[in-house]
This record gives sequence, C-alpha cells and structure tokens, in this order.
Amino acid sequence: MIKKTEKFILEIIPLTKLPLTGSQSFSYLSETEFPIGTLVSIPLFHRQVEGVVLGNRKDFKRLGNIELKKITSVLEENFLTEEQIRLAQFISAYFISPLGVVMKGFVPKRVKTRRILPSPQPSTEYERGGADIVLTNQQKSSVEKIVKQKNKFLLFGPAGSGKTEVYIHSILEIRKKEKNAQFLILVPEKTLTPQALERYSEYFPAEEIALLTSNITKGQFYGNWQRIRSGEAKIIIGTRMAVFAPFQKLSLVVIDEEQDMSYKQWDMNPRYDARTVAEKLAEIFKCPLVRGSATPAVESYYHAKNKEFTLLELPRLILEADSPLSKKSPGSGLSAVTEIVDMRKERWVKNYTCISKKLKSEIDYALINEQQSVLFVNRQGMSSFSVCKDCKTVLKCPTCDRALTYDGKGYYRCLQCTYKTSIIPKCSKCQGITFENVGLGTQKVEKEIKNLFPGAKVARLDSQLTKDGTYQAKIYQEFSNHKLDILVGTQMITKGWDLPNVALVAIIDTDNALSIPDFSAYERFYENLVQLSGRVSRPGAKFPGSIVIQTFQPENKLIKFSAERNYEAFFDFEIKEREALSFPPFGHLIKLVFQDYLFPKVENEARKVYEILESISGIKVTEAQDSFVPKVRGRFRRQIIIKYKKTLRPEKLEAELKKLKTGWLIDVDPISIT
Repeated sequence: MIKKTEKFILEIIPLTKLPLTGSQSFSYLSETEFPIGTLVSIPLFHRQVEGVVLGNRKDFKRLGNIELKKITSVLEENFLTEEQIRLAQFISAYFISPLGVVMKGFVPKRVKTRRILPSPQPSTEYERGGADIVLTNQQKSSVEKIVKQKNKFLLFGPAGSGKTEVYIHSILEIRKKEKNAQFLILVPEKTLTPQALERYSEYFPAEEIALLTSNITKGQFYGNWQRIRSGEAKIIIGTRMAVFAPFQKLSLVVIDEEQDMSYKQWDMNPRYDARTVAEKLAEIFKCPLVRGSATPAVESYYHAKNKEFTLLELPRLILEADSPLSKKSPGSGLSAVTEIVDMRKERWVKNYTCISKKLKSEIDYALINEQQSVLFVNRQGMSSFSVCKDCKTVLKCPTCDRALTYDGKGYYRCLQCTYKTSIIPKCSKCQGITFENVGLGTQKVEKEIKNLFPGAKVARLDSQLTKDGTYQAKIYQEFSNHKLDILVGTQMITKGWDLPNVALVAIIDTDNALSIPDFSAYERFYENLVQLSGRVSRPGAKFPGSIVIQTFQPENKLIKFSAERNYEAFFDFEIKEREALSFPPFGHLIKLVFQDYLFPKVENEARKVYEILESISGIKVTEAQDSFVPKVRGRFRRQIIIKYKKTLRPEKLEAELKKLKTGWLIDVDPISIT
C-alpha cells in the first residue's frame, strides 16, 4: 500500500495591492510546512508575485474537491520576524492600507552584497571627543530616567543643549545591562545621516553601526538589513523606512527632530507616520522611546503636559572656560540678537528690494568678519507667480492648474510636475507674450544678493536643485568648509546643519509662510524660525549671532513668540486654536482625496461619498471641495476632511473607507489639510 504524502495549506499574503473589502491572504498548497515569515513566490491570477507565509495547517478533504494552487518556490525561510509581521498588521489597520502593500516595505531587494562598513565624515564642527564629554546634572537625570523607565519620553531642549549626548549615554548605560541590545536612531532627512554617523562613530565601532536610507546602494542596504537581522549591527541610524528593519532585541528607539513633517509618508501607500509606527515598535519590544526636539510638535508637548509622555527638559549649554568643549572650540556659546524688521518702513525710504537696509548691513558685517549667512525663503523660483501685463491673467500649468514660476533662464516652470513653457510663452486669455513676476522665490533672492554683494560666494538650495541626489551633500560640504559665504534656501536648510561660522540667519518672506490656509501653518513657521535660530551662535562661535525677521505685520503675536523663542507662549496660543476647532490633539483627522482625468466624475464621486459619510454618527465631515492644488498632472482633485474625537474610529466609518473606489487616497493623521 502506497502511503499518501502529507500536504499543508499555507496562508500567504501576496506582496501587492488587494481590495480592502476582501481577504488580504490566500491559501496555497505545499508539501512542506514552512515557518511564519517565510518568503515565497506564488501564482496570483495570471502573474507571479512574492508573498509571506502567515500561517499553515495540515491539508484536509475540501468540499466540492476545490483545487488549491501550489507555491512556486521558497525564496527564504524566516525572512520576516514575528515582530515585523505584528508591526505590518498594525500599519495596515491604522493607516487603512492593503497589508500586502505594507509588507512590501518590509522586504528589501535581495542583491549580492559586499561588506562595506560606514565611515564617519570629516568633522565639520568643533572636535567632540567622546571620552571628554562631561554630562550636566540635567543630562544625567534624563539618562537615568530613560534607562530605568520603559516609557515614552519627550526630550525638550534648544539647539546646543546636548540632546544627542543624552541619546548616546542612554545607549551606553543600557548596553551595560542588556546583552546584544540594538538601538534605533531615526532622523527626518537622509542628509542628516552623515552628521549622525560622525557623532555615534565617536562612541561605537563601525562594525556595530548600520545605515538605512535611500541614498545608499541596494547592495549596501540589503547588507545592512542582514547585519541587523543577524544581530551584528547594534546602532541603526536611518530615515523613516528604518522602522521596518528586522530587529532582534530592540532596547531603545530615538526619534530625533521629532517635530519634522518628513517622518510622514504622504505621497504614496502606505501613508504612514514613522513616529506613530515607532511608538508601536517600542511597545512590541517593550523598550523606551525618546522623542527629541527644540520645537516639539504641539501634539507631543500636549501629551507630555498631560503625563502621557514623560517630559525631560534641557537648558542650552553654556560653556565654562575650563570645559573640555570650550578648550576645543574657539569661543563660548554667545547669545543671538533677534530683530524684527518692519518692511512697510522700507517702502517709506524708497527701498523696494526684498533685502532691508538692516539685513544688508548685517550681511556686510558677517562678510567683513569672515562669517557666513543663511537666508530663508519659503518658495523656490524667481517669483510666487507671473501675470500677463496686458490682461493680468495668471500664467498656469496646463496639466496642474498651478501658477508657474519664472526660473531666471527665460522659462516658466511648474513646481508640481515637470512642465515648462517654450522660451516665448503666450497668455491663455489674450495671447500676450509679456509677463510680470510677482512675489519672491529663492532664485530672485539669490539674484538680488549677487547684485548687492558681487564679491561674495553665494549658493542656492531648494528642491529643484536637489533632484540631483548629490547636490545637497555638495552644498553642505562647501558651506561647512567655508567655501561659501551666503546660502539662500527653502526649509531644507533649517534641518540639523551645525555650523559654527554662521553668524546671521534671516527670514526674507515671513508673511508668505504665515498665509498658508492650514491648521499646522503656524506650527511649521515657529519650528522653521527656531530651527534656523539654532544655526547661529552655537558653542564655538566667534561672534554673537544675528537673526533678522522681515515682515509687513510686525505686530503679529506669532512672530513675537518666534522671535523670542518662547515655546510656552506659542503653545498656549496654538493649543487654544486647536481646541476650538477640534484639531489634533483634540481630535483625529482623515483626509480623503479623489482624483481622475474627468472633472464630472471627480465631482460626482466626491459628492456621493460625502453624502454617505455625513450620515455616520460620531464624526464631522467637510463638504467635498477642490484640493489646495486642484489639478495635478492632468488629474482633477477634490477632497473631504473627516474629524472624530474618539481614539477608536467608528466601525461604520472604517467599513465605508474600505469600500472606497480606486482613485481615492486615504491619508490618516495628515500633516496638512491643504
């Protein structure tokens, strides 16, 4: 008698998009039982896809002799850990995204690798010898609490207060107690990783450090992934994607610059927030989580005030003459002087440029003393928009319906897509060919500065230029090595550049930043201004720094709070506005956007969904309206904003969101509603 071969049914998640209303897994037949987390190749409809095994059981007699497809091949057993699968399931449920799409982010491209360990970049700041650092009492207290309490912490301290030392010494203390411990340090931008690598390399050997960012090769990424999974890598430094790594024994999670909107993935599925995911990750591993910032997110500070986070505060470090740091640096930390310039008065004295007389004199002073200046502009290009001189019609992108900006080379470009006009564009209304540029942009400010200071070495940094992945790093190196005198840029220059020769920071167009119709606009403005302020008068500076804020509304309270770096006053002002309108942290938001090439279809679908949602109790819904940018790359867009106060979403709302047709984008906890 021939003995039947035992077979197994595997429950497998295909790593592809599946409708949220249906099952996210399929059953496949296998002659072998495989552990959960095994990566396999499977047939799905008429194609081959990768999948992850979520469960298995012995085969049984199926009614109607239902035939199950067989797996094609096993790619790697135990590829995902149990913790990764739990995290993926959380992301899928919380951010309402297909589980297969979420899990795809947990599976890096498997390529041949050669062992390349990270090497620290040349120091761009005063030398910091790890062994010479002496912690202040506040830093010691913070480290002690982080090590002893497996809690969620908010480490609140201005630039130069020594937050990184707290992270590092917390790691050192935990390592003494826990064998094979791993530590995750999240940074908001890949351009901040060289600086983080430099700092952590002073304490930890290269073979224990792994980088996870999009600017390393696929081979390096996969090699680092394997080192994390084997437990060899102990210090993991990365951007938001690093939360997906296969940690073995995670003992501390650090979210540096926790207020930064770059932690939110808003332009593709899954639209997750790495800060929320990191909290869940810390919960899974039962380890402490530290959010660090000089300008905490309003929600984070609210949670700290209400004891949901433990608040740890650090004052700015004042270096004493006998401090190890002061011996290594050319000077002590000097206080920056902030001045608000009323641009209305500039017009009274016939100054119609974007550079006030005060700012010009400050740049002159910085150049004479061989110091550097950073000029912040909220918009790239030569202008905010351009209008026809004959009929005053705004020149717009034909596929995005967004105002075009002049690029200084004869063309008008769309900042939303790749469209640019011919060298002689025509007005869509009167066919005129003469246009007037209105408002400010980085290119216009750069041109103005070059005219005023022809001998200065000037550079510009905005997203148009950083499409070349190496440009930002190149500018950082040139600026840090003092090969440049003046840097003009957008908000990307506010993040983490610790440069002791910067003596002047100026906000050129304050009012433009405050005019954005969004619940988070004031918070973004405050953060950017304070982050910029942190670029001047750092420990080691030779001269007291200056901060110049140019505005047509100097009486604005928010500008005053920002100039004084008075976070408590700003928080009190902002939290009252949020509470009155049930914005976070007093409620949850979901942004729904429908897009299609046919406007009637967009209008009808958005109206229909609004009518369904309006009938659900426990939520507030705005009527369907055009998005802030109503047309992108030829597709019309309408949006609906949902507010609800309960921690758990109403079941009926959850069900309706899962039913949404193709074309709808679901953004849970959006960073912006515009």
